[in-house]
Amino acid sequence: MIKKGMAALLCAGMVLNLAACGGSGDDAKSEKGGSSKNTVTLLSWYTEEQMMPLKEGFEAANSDLELEVQFVPPTEQYIQKLTLLMNGNEPTDLFFMCPEVREDVVATDFAEDLSDMPIMEKLSDNAKRTLGADGKVYGLSMDSWASFMFYNKEIFEQAKIEKTPETWDELVEDMAKIKELGIDPMTAQSEDAGRLLLGLFASNEASKDPNVEAALADGSKKFSELYKESMDAWYEDVIEPKYLGQSCLSLTNDQQIEMFVNGQAAMMIGGPWSLPDFESKNPNLEYGTFGIPGFDGEVMLQGAANVGIGIAKEAKNKEGAEKFMEYLSSEDGVQCWAGMFDNFMNAADAEYTVDPCLEAFKTDVAEGRVYWQTVEWPSSSSILEAYTSACQSVIAGTSTPEEALEAVDDKFEVILSN
Repeated sequence: MIKKGMAALLCAGMVLNLAACGGSGDDAKSEKGGSSKNTVTLLSWYTEEQMMPLKEGFEAANSDLELEVQFVPPTEQYIQKLTLLMNGNEPTDLFFMCPEVREDVVATDFAEDLSDMPIMEKLSDNAKRTLGADGKVYGLSMDSWASFMFYNKEIFEQAKIEKTPETWDELVEDMAKIKELGIDPMTAQSEDAGRLLLGLFASNEASKDPNVEAALADGSKKFSELYKESMDAWYEDVIEPKYLGQSCLSLTNDQQIEMFVNGQAAMMIGGPWSLPDFESKNPNLEYGTFGIPGFDGEVMLQGAANVGIGIAKEAKNKEGAEKFMEYLSSEDGVQCWAGMFDNFMNAADAEYTVDPCLEAFKTDVAEGRVYWQTVEWPSSSSILEAYTSACQSVIAGTSTPEEALEAVDDKFEVILSN
């Protein structure tokens, strides 16, 4: 899925400087003054500015090739453009693939199978499965987004909480201690009203079986069947005692962050994209992180493999496209990508830096311990909207947990019947 706040950073400010990404190299010119380079075209999810370090690194490593980046904004516009290319037989050589187009890519036989690339041996099954089907991989996903719980260390100390919770019951107990201080245990923006429940389900169920929701796509199981246990725990342990209150139903992202950094709430779900806001709004804030735990202490981070790059079967410059993928999967390419985006790398041996509070999650991501429901759901944006609305109704007291689950069941039924 699309990740919010994913900031593009030039390699100079991250793991590598621009020179480490390869530099720009000298342009080769023909006798008439034009470029003599072969062009490799890329339909890009990211802007040309964001892709510049990789473009320069690739061109420096391949002096006879030039990468032409054609940017189309995600998500809807990009998918529309890629769909046109899939149906028009005039694709760019390379393209960014997202889970939303996976079925169409397979159905139209649009992309080359990348599963034999050496780098695939270093990627988690989750990263390969997200952009693949039937054992084939159609997009090389270099990084993943992941989210988790941030907590205010000072508030935890005031509540005499000596360690981060390792089970769901411990998390609920900690919320009760914080509530006694007169502080909201947790805050969430309106659209994230049901995120804690999704995290609980991921740690409880997807940690045991990452394909646990596959049956929803063919209608052989209902959402209410899969989610009842987690929904009941979320409602009885968090919503009924008002550890996550009705105030969240009107909060924006900025407002939830203000509550957290100003000590009005002890915890919030976020990710690497949250750190710049913490720093700008309260540079003295002391905070830590932990994964949302399941009933027995399992932890599966909320997250997913990001969009990846694939090769079109009808690419005009197939050889150049293959050379680009070779560079992208090389040590220089991996490190260059690591410097471009503030995310977790999917390659198990990738060397890159993150904020110290995020260090523990690098292994989780590389080993595929991330899960995001919308990667599994059909017509995921519609289902997520219905799910969020149902959770909001439960928090507002206008729906019971059972009614909320039935509302999501109804949405699945409508989608699967079309």
